[in-house]
Amino acid sequence: MSKKETNEKQHDYRKKAFTLAEVLITLAIIGVVAALTMPTLLQSYEEKATVTKVKKIYNTFSNAYQLAILDYGTASEWGITDRDAGSQDEEEETYNATNAILVRDRLLKNVKTVKVCDNAKDQKACGIADKIYFRDGHIDVNLSGSKAKTASALLADGSTVMTIANYVNDNNRGFGELSHVYANIHYDINGIKPPNTYGKDIFIFYLTENSIIPCGTTNETTFTFVDCFNGHGYACTAWVIYNENLDYLHCKDLSWNGKHKCD
Repeated sequence: MSKKETNEKQHDYRKKAFTLAEVLITLAIIGVVAALTMPTLLQSYEEKATVTKVKKIYNTFSNAYQLAILDYGTASEWGITDRDAGSQDEEEETYNATNAILVRDRLLKNVKTVKVCDNAKDQKACGIADKIYFRDGHIDVNLSGSKAKTASALLADGSTVMTIANYVNDNNRGFGELSHVYANIHYDINGIKPPNTYGKDIFIFYLTENSIIPCGTTNETTFTFVDCFNGHGYACTAWVIYNENLDYLHCKDLSWNGKHKCD
């Protein structure tokens, strides 16, 4: 190869290389795009993880209840007498949660728990937050701190379960199985960590005669899907399980008979 041809080839190599300025500009563009897209990607990932956890615990509760039925019969045979209004001592922070404890112990008999808590002063040890929030931002004073007259359990993965027995003569939540609900089961996917809000990291299930039913199904009459937007947020559970998204956090034109996800 002649000297001239060698120089021309080297010149071609130089023409194909990037200058430092071009590299810096490219990196800057990549950084801006990443800064704009990462929050959205992270949010999407977290919401998909929430869907997975809620669906998993639904299966866990359902299987656990079927095993409990084999041992104790259906919920109507458990001797649940009433909702535990209880009495609270200001110093000891104790109360009677007999029915809630019964539901918890029988339902979770075959579920691995790290700790169980029966008294108000112990709730935090089971991952129950001092303040629990509705979707509209208000505090659920009946389940926050020492007022939380429930029976709770801390699961091995850091999630928490609270059981609340229902009033014997006031437990109708809708049609079919929902006409007789024996207890509410509150599930917090990340325990004491925030946001401690219904529809975001806290989800509600019903204990009925023959099955576990997520709050907010189309048979629900007490807490319909509208509640998921502006109210308590109880009714978001069924939506998460059956539509596999939390899009109600981002748009308000969703419905069981219409759009099932944001555009």
